[in-house]
Amino acid sequence: MERLKRQRKISTEDSDDMKRKQFHSESQSDVNLSTKPLKYFEDLSNEIIYEIFEYFDIQYIYETFSNLNQRFANLIINSNLPIKINISSMSKPNFERYYKDIIIPYRQRIKSLRITNIFAADIILTSQDNISKLTRLETLILTNVSSSYLRNLRYLINLPKLSSLTIISDAYSNIDQAEVYQQIFQLPFLKYFNVLFGRFSTVIVSSLPVATNRYSLIEHLVIKNYIELDTLYVILSYVPQIRHLSIP
Repeated sequence: MERLKRQRKISTEDSDDMKRKQFHSESQSDVNLSTKPLKYFEDLSNEIIYEIFEYFDIQYIYETFSNLNQRFANLIINSNLPIKINISSMSKPNFERYYKDIIIPYRQRIKSLRITNIFAADIILTSQDNISKLTRLETLILTNVSSSYLRNLRYLINLPKLSSLTIISDAYSNIDQAEVYQQIFQLPFLKYFNVLFGRFSTVIVSSLPVATNRYSLIEHLVIKNYIELDTLYVILSYVPQIRHLSIP
């Protein structure tokens, strides 16, 4: 009887030992799989690829990866990832293709938009409907676009996430800067404003009254024009929450 008990005990211990060895073997196999070196960019997970995409302009992403394979095409087309667009110098036919293939399909995903192209300004900034569809836009940079488009800044008021605006041009001289500032100060979510109305022009806001009951949320203001003290006083009356001011 005692011998039978010892045999059962040994058999049970052997079985437990086999299970431990099997578990250790499976665990080691999982570790080996998880630490397997990646040889190709395609081996990266979707999450990591999306993080990499955040550092690039959508045009580069589209032209580089969309035709690589179906997986990357789907990552670009079906993603809800915010995108950045930098429209620099390009021919009109190239921009029209870019607008059709990239901007229109993805405009509700655009987080950052930089326009330095006359064709882009003419198409994107002339229509209130086009601007109103940029619902995720946080940063807008306008460089050397015609001053005629500045009157359309009022359309930006309906963009719920626009927090940063930059307007830079060496060509602006005889524009109604008071009108521009009034439109800027009405943007409800703007926190950063950087402006240059012609490098040698002066800031003319004689028709802009001192603020009394309407204020801007701007916290960071950069004015690259020469500005007189009384003019600066008027502008600052609209930005009581300002934390950083930069002037020449």
